[in-house]
Amino acid sequence: MLHGKATVHGFRFDNAAYLTDHSEIPETSLEQLHGLDVLFLDALRYKPHPTHSTVERSVAIAARLAPKRVFFTHICHDLSHSRTEEQLPPHIRLAYDGLQIDVEGGR
Repeated sequence: MLHGKATVHGFRFDNAAYLTDHSEIPETSLEQLHGLDVLFLDALRYKPHPTHSTVERSVAIAARLAPKRVFFTHICHDLSHSRTEEQLPPHIRLAYDGLQIDVEGGR
């Protein structure tokens, strides 16, 4: 993935993927992210930023990949937690410190 002009890594493990601290996800990477149960995505804020994804862009990525659950991470103080979640689809939530989720076992 890209973090501005720098290359960074995302991680897929079984049916989950963790993609934080990015501004762009190349097409070749997106092709490897279908069939997910859980997807974590960078969604810094609504206003564009040179090294991070926006809420709007991450919602579009989630719609394209269609995972069962999505958690936005690497969010900043610009986002009101409750107001932002009210505007998101039900399967997309904002992550928070101490969040614990159940993930079904792999293959």
